[in-house]
Amino acid sequence: YEGADAYEFKAFPSLDITWRDRVFLNVRQGLGVYFYRGKDLRLGASVGYSFGRDENDSANLKGLGDIDDGASANLLARWKLGKVTLDARYEQQITGADTGAQIHTTLGYGHRLGPTMLRPALTTTWASDSYMQDYFGISPAQAANSGLPTYSAEAGFKSAGARLMIVHPLRGAWALTMLANYDRLLGDAADSPLVKNENQYFTALGIAYTF
Repeated sequence: YEGADAYEFKAFPSLDITWRDRVFLNVRQGLGVYFYRGKDLRLGASVGYSFGRDENDSANLKGLGDIDDGASANLLARWKLGKVTLDARYEQQITGADTGAQIHTTLGYGHRLGPTMLRPALTTTWASDSYMQDYFGISPAQAANSGLPTYSAEAGFKSAGARLMIVHPLRGAWALTMLANYDRLLGDAADSPLVKNENQYFTALGIAYTF
């Protein structure tokens, strides 16, 4: 969970499909469409999936109850200037738990080093009152069940970080993909009694096939 000091290994398939440079399906944004495509600006919308949090995910969450996952509605914007891109995504969960909204922003740069593509980026996430309280706050009832102190988390920047994606072509349509991601929890998120480590890491290694 966000703020945990333990990590786990998972294997999963990842799709990134685009039709006529307008309709798309991918893991991060879900199923959507770009309804405006200008020279440097794109605007779109999608329906994705937001994973919740189970009390059984960690002993640190005992007594806090589950946060249900569900479908999410997303509004998207992308501005591109040469090799630099600025992405913004508004995410609102619309089924399951009412966890409020998040706004994700990414400032990225694409650079080719021989046959290998490097994509470093800086990221930030802002979260609403509901999201911050659900994931980082502790209500009086939860405090009574868990033994943790009550804690109120308000809207603000939840995290800031950096990531690097590397795509190296192999034979034919195959490629090796590598991703390293670092996030630093901020503000009320970082100060929550649930947070055991403000520094959050994610790494991924995959094989991609383009058709």
